[in-house]
Amino acid sequence: MDDQYWGDNTLIDATQEEKQEHLNYEIEMFRETCNQINIRPKTLFENNLLFESLPAHIRVLINFFYNDKNEKYPNDLVAQDFLPVTVNWKDERPQMTALLKEAKNKADKQVAHLSLWRVKIERDGKKDCDWINIERDMGIVIKKFEKLK
Repeated sequence: MDDQYWGDNTLIDATQEEKQEHLNYEIEMFRETCNQINIRPKTLFENNLLFESLPAHIRVLINFFYNDKNEKYPNDLVAQDFLPVTVNWKDERPQMTALLKEAKNKADKQVAHLSLWRVKIERDGKKDCDWINIERDMGIVIKKFEKLK
């Protein structure tokens, strides 16, 4: 596939069921990754897989729940796409917590890109994340969204 394929911003036709399938996948992967982190013992490799998977799904869900429709990226799904037109998600959604903001920033710097931020984060003793409370905060957002659907 060439650059023209990836650069095409024509709105992709998809059914609501197809969209829902991919949203369900992200929510389920987030939840199951959190559950698996609770199960011990794990090899270092398994642990790394979980702690690299979790930020990826957090990043996707934060973008989904806290971004608004963007004309530049018409094919990016946002929460409002799944709600009745009478519901204004921007007004209804819980405020993004400082913990979720930090999780998104860490995912951007540690997982999505190979950057010197990895060195800085490790040197500053900020490599670990408070995934238990991230799970709680994200769970609040997911529940609110599901209630409004």
